[in-house]
Parts: sequence; structure tokens; C-alpha cells
Amino acid sequence: MVCGVSTTVGLLGWSLDLPRLLDYGFVALPAHPEDVAGLLLVCLAFTATLRPAPGWLIATLLLAATLIAALCVFDHPFVSTEGVHSGITPAILVLLVMSVALLRLRRLDLMRVAALTAALAASIAMLATSVTLDTAGVQATPGAVQPTTGLAVALPVAITALVLAAAILVEACDGALVALAQQERSGWRNLHYVLPFIFVTPALIVVVQGMILPLPPDLIQLMAVVPLETIILGSVIWWLVTGLVTERIATREFARALDGGPIVMVDRGGTIVHWSRGCEELYGWPAALAVGQNKHALLHAHTPEGMPPPAFGTHPKSGGVELIERHRDGHEVRVLEQARSVEGNAARTVLSMSDITARAAAERALGDSETRLLLAAQAHSIGVFEWDAHSNAIHWVGNTETLLGIPAGTIRDYASWATDVFPEDRVTIERRMAAAIWAKADRFSFTYRMRRPDGEVRVIEGSSRCFYDEAGRPERAIGVNIDVTDRVANETQLAAREAQLRSVLETVPDAMIVIDEKGVILTFSPAAERLFGYAARQVVGANVAMLMPDHHGAQHDGYLVRYLETGVKRVLDRTRFLTARRADGQEVPIELRVGEARYADVRVFTGFVRDISERLETEERLNALRSELSHAGRLNAMGELAAGLAHEINQPLTAIANYLAAARRGIAQRRDDASILLEQITAAGEQSLRAGEIIRRMRDFAARHETDSRVEPVEPTIREASALVLVGYDRLDVTISYDLAPEATYMLADRIQIQQILVNLLRNSLDALYTMPKDERRIRVATRALDAEWIEIAVSDSGPGIDEAVLSQLYMPFTSTKGEAGMGIGLSICRRIVEAHGGSLHAENLAVGGAAFRFTVPRVIIEPGGEQL
Repeated sequence: MVCGVSTTVGLLGWSLDLPRLLDYGFVALPAHPEDVAGLLLVCLAFTATLRPAPGWLIATLLLAATLIAALCVFDHPFVSTEGVHSGITPAILVLLVMSVALLRLRRLDLMRVAALTAALAASIAMLATSVTLDTAGVQATPGAVQPTTGLAVALPVAITALVLAAAILVEACDGALVALAQQERSGWRNLHYVLPFIFVTPALIVVVQGMILPLPPDLIQLMAVVPLETIILGSVIWWLVTGLVTERIATREFARALDGGPIVMVDRGGTIVHWSRGCEELYGWPAALAVGQNKHALLHAHTPEGMPPPAFGTHPKSGGVELIERHRDGHEVRVLEQARSVEGNAARTVLSMSDITARAAAERALGDSETRLLLAAQAHSIGVFEWDAHSNAIHWVGNTETLLGIPAGTIRDYASWATDVFPEDRVTIERRMAAAIWAKADRFSFTYRMRRPDGEVRVIEGSSRCFYDEAGRPERAIGVNIDVTDRVANETQLAAREAQLRSVLETVPDAMIVIDEKGVILTFSPAAERLFGYAARQVVGANVAMLMPDHHGAQHDGYLVRYLETGVKRVLDRTRFLTARRADGQEVPIELRVGEARYADVRVFTGFVRDISERLETEERLNALRSELSHAGRLNAMGELAAGLAHEINQPLTAIANYLAAARRGIAQRRDDASILLEQITAAGEQSLRAGEIIRRMRDFAARHETDSRVEPVEPTIREASALVLVGYDRLDVTISYDLAPEATYMLADRIQIQQILVNLLRNSLDALYTMPKDERRIRVATRALDAEWIEIAVSDSGPGIDEAVLSQLYMPFTSTKGEAGMGIGLSICRRIVEAHGGSLHAENLAVGGAAFRFTVPRVIIEPGGEQL
């Protein structure tokens, strides 16, 4: 501001032609406008330097000031012969321009030079001002010696230049100190005010001397010596300040770093003298509370073994002491405490603590991990090894080679390992190892067979991690060996079983088809290819519905979805008879059984399909033959009953003849009693119906018909069969009793076939009773309900029973209980009929005498409302 006002006043004096504003009363030394303008430009440039002004503006101002200084040099000689102008002003102006330019760059070394150039400008301005004032005094004293007026400067210019140089000098010193001391600036807050005075000390001394003593006559020599002294003094001062500031900053940083670490100073008794900030952070105790306390007592220190810590002054010289101490909040802190005596003061000991809590926890975790690793290795028979590539030494961790059946210490290097390995396996491993090293692979796996000392061969599988040096050469490898002998044996057996199973599936006549949850075919066996006419590659991946008729295939996916949602089995684990479609469109009857398997969240269904076309044709032929045989049996039974039936039919025929003869005689005699004729004719009709009923039963029994199972009443079926058999046997005086259970009312059967069984069994009983006394001839027909599904019908007699030799092969064809009198096919036919109904037939001798035949038929329960269950 002073410079701006001074230069502005000078320019106003020049423009308004006011001499007083240009010479401040020194008429002989007025200020020239170019000098004032140059100083104003430097002042503006310096002001712009202190603010974020653009660089081009500062450069323009400085360039203009430099041009003015050059103009002054050419316009005015350094020494004016007239004594009216001094050439020292351009020198001051140039020094100020240099100072401002160097200050603008804000570099530590350049700011030091800027301070020196500003000090030179200030010293020269001070000397010029002193010369100017001294010149004015001499001129006022008559007879005084005139000094060299070429060094005098106009007072406005001198004052402005001095103030501007002082401002630049202070700013340059402050900037240099800030750049040098950085964050330590507060410790040097007054130095940037002191340094400028030190820099201009040579000039101040001359000025003070000039105020007391007259100036020397040779001022030119003085103006050369003072700037030189200023440069030398400034350089020395900067060197000293730089060293001092750097050392002090380093000392403070070192102290701050030490204070950041956990460091304690104690006396001989362990009382805390100094408590660092690092200790506050480590233990939670502030210095105000910790100082004066016993360190070990405050922190409840003890060794990991629970022993008290060593006394102060007895710490080991190296390594330190591991202690467990307590934080202020109560948790434990594990530290490594090291002690150092203070040089020159044996009563003080410096303790430095290293927090090893995390390291100790890591060591414990590592120990636990190694223990778990060893336990895991023992549990799974894993050998952990480390191989040194340089020495070929092999180290087994925790003697885990014993888990592989290798005696401890027998395999110590690669050579001893290679001795027990099969040669071909060793060659393979070495080849793979060379490939891994060439590719700089970080791991490789291997499998080999080795012969243990006891001669047993074991299969070992493993992998290793490889480590290389900077040149890419292998240094070491760490890996594991696992005894997989049992697994390999199991895999071999499993492969053999799979091969056998594949062979069976390829040769078994039943087709096998495996599908997934969506009905997509996964497996199609060779038998399936032969059955359906498709190659496996044609159907795998397609929906299984392609093997079904259209009406069933369209619904199959819905069946799958319903089962997956409900879990209700309608097809699984059951045998079903369906129709399949071949590749040529032909439909064939099949027998299907489906099973389900689950593995790894995958559900598959396996179906076994059998072509039953030939079986159905065979069954149809057998059914026809069985029907023929049954018919033949009935005809044979009818032949044996023919005599009795003839006698039975003869009775109603004789009665009819007698009734009709009596009626004819009555008509011939012209009897008027019509009621008698009516009775005779009615009786004849009844006898004819009786004969017709007998003939009808014989015709129904002997007729050929297909098996037709339907709901039939049990009691009428039994009584009709009994009536048919007893025709002609009334002369035997056989007593027949019926014990029919009321709950065994209806059956699901072929009535004629059941009657054929009863006729056969009743005839056998009647034939067996021929040899028995008349009063012991008894036949019993009984029924009972076994359960909700079956009815048992039993025919027993009081005859001599069945010979044991015959009983064991009773149902074999051509085996008869009648000896040569029987054909031996009746019971065989009966058994076939019962089994066709799903029941069973068996015979037994009764303990009271006689024999019994029992067979079962399906039961039908009809509710009172007529609903069949």
C-alpha cells in the first residue's frame, strides 16, 4: 500500500507539474516518471504474486518494468555529470523484477535466491537513501566536501524501492521457511521477520555509521563491498537456517514417532515417569493417571506361564520378555517388553512394548490348525510331505507317512521314495513333473503304486503345490499322499459289476427304458431296440409318449405331473398290462413294471417292458384246451351219472303214462266227473315238468361255454349241484347236511364251473361211502367267510379217507382216488378252475375219519340298498 501511494503521488506530481510531489523538497533530485512507473509495475506484479492472479499478467508487468529499467539505463548514464540524476535506480528496479519473478515460481531454492536479490535491492536502496540525505546536508553546509552524487536517488524513488524490497524480502523469507519447515511453521513464526534484518545488516551498519560519521569519499567502493557482504551473509544464514530447521524437524518427527509407539520410562522401582501416547492407545490409561503408578501393578502383568514379570533392570539384553497385561477395560493384551537403560542416568529405564496379541492369536490358531490338520490326516490316512528340490530331501509333517503304512524315517529323500515305487509309475510321475516345471504350473497331481516293506502293494494318489525361484527353477513342493487302495479296489469291482450289469441288460429279453421327470428317454436298451424297432440314438432325448398309442401317450405327461405333485403311486411297483406302439405303427400287448430311483436331487423312472403277444396267444390256446378238458370232464361225469339219471327220469315218465292211461279210460267210460280228469292231467303235467327240469340240468352241466364270472348266489349254486349229483344215489341212504354261513351269500365266479367242482367232489364222496355201513354214510357241505375278500366252500364225508401216498400227488393228472375205476383228471380240472378264479384247493384227512376238500372263491358283499362292495 505504501509503495502504491508513493508511486501514485509521484505520477500525480509529474502529470500536474507539482515539483514538491517529485522531490519531497530535494530540488536537485526529482523523481523521473519512468522510475516511478517501473516501481509501480513491480508493485503490481508483487501484489498479483500474493494472489491467485494469472501468470501472463505477472509476466507482462515484470516485462514492462524490465523494459523501463533498460530505458533508464540507456537514457541516463550511471553517473550524471550534472548531478541531477542517478543511474542506480535501474539496478534496483532490475533486482526487484528478479525477486518478484523468482518468488512467483514458489520453489524453495528460488525463494532463497529471491530473498537474496530482495536483500541486495533493499541494501542498495538504503545506501542510496543515506547518500541522498547526506548530499542534501552537505549542500546546505558551505565549504563541505561534496560526495559522489551519482549514487544519490530521488527520495520518493528510494523510499518506495526500500519499502517494496523489504516487503519482497519478508515474503521470500516466509515462503522459503514455509517450504522448508512445512507443518513445523508454527515453531518459526518470528524467524521470517528476523531474517530480513539479518540479510540487510551490512547496509544498516553503513547507514548507522553515516548518521554518526561523515560518509567516506569513495562511495563507489562502498556500494560494491556492501552487496558482496550481503550475498555472503545471506548465503551463510540460509545454510545455517536450513540445517537448523531440518534437524529440528527431524528431531520433532522422531519424537512424535517415538511417542506414537508404546514406550514407558520407569525408575528403579518400576514407577512410571513417562507414558507415551502409544501406551494410552495400547492400554487405555491416559498419561495423567498412569504417571506415578507402578507399571506392572497398574497393568496386572504376568508371564504366559502365570509367573510374575522379572524385576526392572533384570530384563534379557535381547529378545525381550513376553507378558500378558490387562487393558483398562479388562481385556488381556499380550506384549513383548524390551528394556533399555538411559545413557547417563542408570536410575531410568526405557521400556518398549510390542503388541503381539494378534500374533499370539495367529500362532495359537496356527497351532490349532496344525493339530486339526494332523487329526484330519490321521482320520483320512493322508500323508503330508515337503520336498526340497535342491537337496532332494523329503520331510513328512508329523510323521504322517506312517498313516500310509510306511515306517517313520524310511523315506527321507527322492531316491528312497523311488526305490519302493513301481518303475512304470515313477517314469509317468517324472514325465508329468517335467511338464509341470516347464509350464511353471503351480500344482500337479499323480497316482502311483508302491510296495511296502511287508510286500503289500498299495495305490497312492496325491497332489502337490510347486514353488519356483526368480529364475523359474523349482525350489520346493508341498503336497499330500492318500492311500486309495480300497477305493481303487471298490472302483474296479464296481466297474466289473457295471460291465456285468450292462451285459445282462444287453442280453435280457425284457426291454429297459429309463426316463426323467419330464418323460424324456435317457436310456434305451438293445432289447428295447428289438422290441420297438427304434435305434437308441433315435429315441434318446425324445418323450416316451412316442412308444405309446395316441390316446395313452397324450395323457402320460399328465400322469407324471400328478404323481410328482401328489406322490400317489398308481403305476410304480405294480405290474400293468398295456399296449405299446412299434416304429412301424403296429400295436403290441406288453407287460410293464416301473421303478423309481433318486440321486443328487434327480429322479428317474426305469421301466421293464415285456412283449406278451406270444404269451397271450398261448394262454388263449390253453384256455381253449382247458375248456375242452372241462367239457370232457363234465361229459365223463354225465356218462357215469347216466344210469342214475335214466332211473330218475323213468319215474316221472311212468307216472305220466299211468296218469294219461287213467284219464283215457275215464274219457272212454264217459265219466261226468271232470275234476278227476283234471287232476290226472295236472299230475301228468307236473311229472313232465319234473323230467324236463332234470334234462335241463343235465344239458346246462354238459354244455360247452366260455368262462363267465359274475355275481352268483352261493346257496342255490350248491343245492343245484347237490340235486344233480344225488339223482340215482337215493338207494345209498346217504345223509347230506348243509352248514351254509349267512354272511357267505354271494360270490364272483362262473356258476357252471363251480357246480362242476361240487359235482366232482360230491361224486367222489358218494363213491367213497360205498364201503361204509349205511348208518355211517354222511356228507357235509359247509361255507364260511374267511375275510372280506374270500369264501371257503368245504365238502367232507365220513368215508375211509385218502391214502397218504395218493394225497401227496392228488392233483397230478391221471392220479385217481378210485383206483382203476377213475380217469384221474377230475381233481386236476377242479384245481385249474379254482386257481383261474384266484383261489386255492386243498384236501385233508379228518381226525374223526373221512376226508374233506376245501376251496376258496372271491366274495361279494351286497349292502341292503343293493350296492355292491
